[in-house]
Amino acid sequence: MIKEFKIITNNQFKFDRFKSGHLWIFSNEIDKKNLPKINTFVEVYDKKEKFLCKGVYNPHSLIAVRILSKYQDEKINRDFFKQRIISSLELRKNLGIDVKFCRLVYGESDFLPGVIIDRYNDVFVVQFFSYAMEIFKEDIIGSIVEIFNPSTIVIRNDIHSRLLEGGSENKEILYSKNQSKDEIFVTIKHLSAKFIVDVLNGQKTGFYYDQAENRKYVKTIVKNKKVLDLCCYTGSFSIIAKLSGAKEVVGVDSSKQAIDIAKQNAKLNNVQINFVDTEVEEFLKNNKERFDVVIFDPPSYTRSKKDIINAKKKYIAMCTNILRFLQEGGIFVFSVCSQHISYDDVKDIIFSSILKNGQKGFILYYGKQSLDHPIYVHMWKETEYLKFVSSKIT
Repeated sequence: MIKEFKIITNNQFKFDRFKSGHLWIFSNEIDKKNLPKINTFVEVYDKKEKFLCKGVYNPHSLIAVRILSKYQDEKINRDFFKQRIISSLELRKNLGIDVKFCRLVYGESDFLPGVIIDRYNDVFVVQFFSYAMEIFKEDIIGSIVEIFNPSTIVIRNDIHSRLLEGGSENKEILYSKNQSKDEIFVTIKHLSAKFIVDVLNGQKTGFYYDQAENRKYVKTIVKNKKVLDLCCYTGSFSIIAKLSGAKEVVGVDSSKQAIDIAKQNAKLNNVQINFVDTEVEEFLKNNKERFDVVIFDPPSYTRSKKDIINAKKKYIAMCTNILRFLQEGGIFVFSVCSQHISYDDVKDIIFSSILKNGQKGFILYYGKQSLDHPIYVHMWKETEYLKFVSSKIT
């Protein structure tokens, strides 16, 4: 049993935000007297000693408390986490999601703040974005074992946000029915294709489930088209495009490891794709071809609000260059994975890039993260991060 510590809010506490359903309390909103010096389970009270909530406290984070419950008599134990995970599972079932291959828990949106769980059939990958939530690691992992009887559970805490919270980056095979190995590859079913996923050493948790709906859109625009997929990672957009009737597909990524898996994925799906292991800038410098559809899905250029201006400049420079390789009347597909970049920012990036090239364009489609990454209305700024825009360039 983990014993809770009592903390008190101060005059800076935003009660209206708390009452509306927001799940964070910031470090400037709590009384600094007698605070614990380590990650701790806490009960939070107002200045009049009225109970507010229970959660995890991190003395090194601007997000001081992540809220787990607003009921004083609710026990935070194994059964609590089992019920939260079962609820997230049922939500996805009701949305028609294949729950064997999806993001099973999406942090605050599933009321397990700072925790990500991705499922690859009987292999589960867990990330603790909140260092303090590791207090309950044993209960969370135990819940996964009891509900799903998995073959493997991998921890992927090799994420930058951990350092900001006073934690360390690490990854490990935490649970395995078989002998642990240095590499774990699984084959998943996704839309009309199969993909090999490196859950231990791939980017993020190994595969980007969040682009599922946008991959469905790409299927509708590529028939008989020549497609360029920039920052293709392990080839998901490329392979979906080729399976959907694209005449020719070129995929480019700077990671040799990702390109090696992309080539395996092409073979697995019986399609011919030219995958190129090089930096996008280097490829564009040497490229002489034009394409009917160009997909640009780069890694995030922003880690915080202070990066927005420089990130927009970099996006504009990249998109301006990329648009030169579109056929007249071609389609440019652009994706940004950052909560700090808004849809208005994305439209400004596209507009500025088109203008620099003396082109004209039309927005065809707006996309977002897939349904297994639900946007929690009371924290939409924090839980909506993926922006996806398709434009016709003339």
